Amino acid sequence: MLILTCSVYAEQTVGKYQNTYFGKEFEIEAAQKNDKLQSVYIGIEAKDAKYAFISVDGKDLELFKVALELVKAKYLDWMKVAKENNVTEMDKEFDIKFPSVSVAWSGSKWWFSFGQKIKMRFLILDSGKMIAVWAPKVTSSSNRYIDEQIYFALEGEEDFDSLLSQLNYQAILDQLLNKKNNEDLFQ
Repeated sequence: MLILTCSVYAEQTVGKYQNTYFGKEFEIEAAQKNDKLQSVYIGIEAKDAKYAFISVDGKDLELFKVALELVKAKYLDWMKVAKENNVTEMDKEFDIKFPSVSVAWSGSKWWFSFGQKIKMRFLILDSGKMIAVWAPKVTSSSNRYIDEQIYFALEGEEDFDSLLSQLNYQAILDQLLNKKNNEDLFQ
């Protein structure tokens, strides 16, 4: 846990993605260690916390991105089927595996819930909106009495594309290393 805690303080903003469902932009932050991408933190919504992130290990970023691309393809297919067949109610899990992630959120301090398995669902809401969502209540790994309801929801192809375009391992690492190299100039 010490490594993750230290990496949180070393994180840097490396991008943003637009989220139609929540009507706002979320930040993407990352940290590197020994010139390798250590973690990518994807901003998400939370019920009570001011900030919340899904933390993806750098070594798992490509697997995460591929899983999200598969969810996008299935989401677009199911959205088309629902519209063509006038389906107005649906709650179905995407059978797509993501790598294990951690969730971090800020309340009175930063809390972490490790080893989370993302299980995204296709939902048709009462409003008619169709979303892909993962919305568990997560519990702090260090204090079982601390929990938070989080929401990772994407609505429409644009939300997926906005996030996916930011999840390039080499581009993120290059951005982090460039900043590190610039700082090293001024010793």
